[in-house]
Amino acid sequence: MNNGMNDPIEIIKHQISETPRKGANGVEYKEKQYSTYKGSSRINYALANGYDAIEGIIINEWTLFRKS
Repeated sequence: MNNGMNDPIEIIKHQISETPRKGANGVEYKEKQYSTYKGSSRINYALANGYDAIEGIIINEWTLFRKS
């Protein structure tokens, strides 16, 4: 089975700030609770092929993002 859905997506759970933040031109920034770290093409595939659920793993090991 090689349809692009063999591996789970990797998701980052963000800490949402209590203080409102502003983006470009002073527009209030809408913070995300979750974002995709790896596997966004799997989300697009699932939507296009009628999936109602896909497997994901929440990763919050920030050492993954640090460069040595």
